[in-house]
Amino acid sequence: MRTIADHVLDIASNSVTAGATHIWLDIDHHPADHLFVFTVRDNGCGIDADKHTRVFDPFFTTRPHNIRRFGLGLPFLKENTELTGGGVDLWSIPGEGTTLKATFHTDHIDCLPLGDLASTLFALLTSDPAVVWHIRRAEGSLAYTVDTEELRTVFSPEEMSDPQAQLLLLKFLREQERDVAQGSGGVPGQDGM
Repeated sequence: MRTIADHVLDIASNSVTAGATHIWLDIDHHPADHLFVFTVRDNGCGIDADKHTRVFDPFFTTRPHNIRRFGLGLPFLKENTELTGGGVDLWSIPGEGTTLKATFHTDHIDCLPLGDLASTLFALLTSDPAVVWHIRRAEGSLAYTVDTEELRTVFSPEEMSDPQAQLLLLKFLREQERDVAQGSGGVPGQDGM
């Protein structure tokens, strides 16, 4: 994981793999406080209590070994947040879902760069048509939301797989990212981001 966006993609993709049909993704950057926080909440299968304490162990995975032989996403996330003085909180109820909150201190020398968040959100929104995404992205006092239920009022499921429609969606996400970064006085890729 070389960027924070890589971590967002990995953790949100875990929710899809866990069978979630609704995933809420909140991404908040507070430049004045030097904090970047993302939260992923889903209605997936949840994590059993006996596995809950082990998911941050390197090479532990809840997936069958014929699908994934080792699990490093959560251990890397934990390490990268803690290197900045932040951390990861995880809550899960078997059969109901999981919530994960990751906090990075962006003024720390070990904070990863933000990366291409627009492409990450695009990949999530187009990954599985059965998943309903509720995405909120804030940068300081500015924010935007993207909800697949709203997208479906503009694009049909067939159009969402059309390259032209996908380009429009990616362009929209890039414009939103640019606008929130410029409006907050920040520039993606600067100040540890």
